[in-house]
Amino acid sequence: MFPVSSIGQLSTYQFMGATVVRDELFLLVTLLVLWVTLGRWIYIDATARSSNWAWQWGFGTPLTVIAGIDVMLLMVVIYLLLRSSD
Repeated sequence: MFPVSSIGQLSTYQFMGATVVRDELFLLVTLLVLWVTLGRWIYIDATARSSNWAWQWGFGTPLTVIAGIDVMLLMVVIYLLLRSSD
């Protein structure tokens, strides 16, 4: 069996007015870095391919994380399929 920590034993931090467990903060920062990096990469790629929709792809694709990370990754696949192959 795995040892189960009680709530009092978990190390927590105050982050933007909310109490956050250390692992949740790490996950939040990791997803934020993924979100920003993905949007920037798509924007730069679409601009390099002379897309008229570069900023929409670069800004809109990471925004779909609101619907879930799987939807965001699906949008990346759709972008890769629809982009011009210059």
